[in-house]
Amino acid sequence: MYVNESIKDLYRVKFHEDRANVLRLDMNESPEGLPLSFVEEVKRQITPEFLATYPQKDRLVQQVSAHCGLRADQITITNGSDEAMRLAFQCFGERGKKVVTVTPTFEMYGVYAAMFGMEHVTIGYNADFTIPVDQLLASIDETTGIVVILNPNSPIGVTYTEDEARAIIEKAGTVGALVVIDEAYHYFYEPTFMPLIAQYRNVIVLRTFSKLCAIAGLRVGYAAGNAQLIDYMEKAESTFNVSNVGLLFAEEILKRPDLMEAQRKAEAEGRGWLTEQLVKAGYQVLSLEGNFILFKPKGNAGDLVAALKKRGVWIRDYSSGMLAGYLRISTGCLDYMRRFWDAFTVVEE
Repeated sequence: MYVNESIKDLYRVKFHEDRANVLRLDMNESPEGLPLSFVEEVKRQITPEFLATYPQKDRLVQQVSAHCGLRADQITITNGSDEAMRLAFQCFGERGKKVVTVTPTFEMYGVYAAMFGMEHVTIGYNADFTIPVDQLLASIDETTGIVVILNPNSPIGVTYTEDEARAIIEKAGTVGALVVIDEAYHYFYEPTFMPLIAQYRNVIVLRTFSKLCAIAGLRVGYAAGNAQLIDYMEKAESTFNVSNVGLLFAEEILKRPDLMEAQRKAEAEGRGWLTEQLVKAGYQVLSLEGNFILFKPKGNAGDLVAALKKRGVWIRDYSSGMLAGYLRISTGCLDYMRRFWDAFTVVEE
């Protein structure tokens, strides 16, 4: 039986561990989630008839278009921003061409490059954790199909200036390459490159409701770009790619800018407090943009992850590259950051 060679030996991390009833600080989710009162209010709209009906995305498209200042035909709603990434590769990723990213970055871009038969070219950070934009620009040539920039970039939190983004987009445009701008962490960092969609025809901006909006379990995201690019992506989408429940929660969240601002302030307070504790305790800390902090512990990072896991606290460590020996903590409100700190100071003794 035929098996696609690009899929056959593709390595994928699978998530089978039960993550219920633990302090989840390992995957940049919101540890506390949305207020219970809001969740209960939205749940009252979920009736048997509602669940029996196929999803209809137009209401959310209209809300997102108003939220972003774009036309409705410049937006498509996707199953998390992860599906939007796949659609970008499926529609615009020419087999044999290059995908250019910095490294480290979100792992799925390398996965999709391999899945669609593209060469993943990575540009390493400078030693001071800045991005060598000149090297990134120099790597874009006639063999480049897609350039990906995350703003802020995960897992470090570095950002690009508008001049840097324009230079990358314009260089990519000269060779017919698409630029994917991933703004998964936009709501923790206000500047956005969304307006560039109106000025360049080779740009797609991705966003998600998984981070600040705290509905990672419902899988809602969107891609924005010129109407032609969005039309191509919608041709490749599944017929009903986002659930009614996911659409409903996203719609209700966008109706509540006060709720989004409260979520933002709570995370910023918690991140600021934890950063202060780590700095005062003498740790080497990277606390830039995004709902996460990187720091180098005094003990072995892997051992600390294991010790914390026994206490029901899950965090992320790195074993290779420039982040080898670092820990990454997803950040949330002050209460959850205190819970982490109390557990960490015990196991780090």
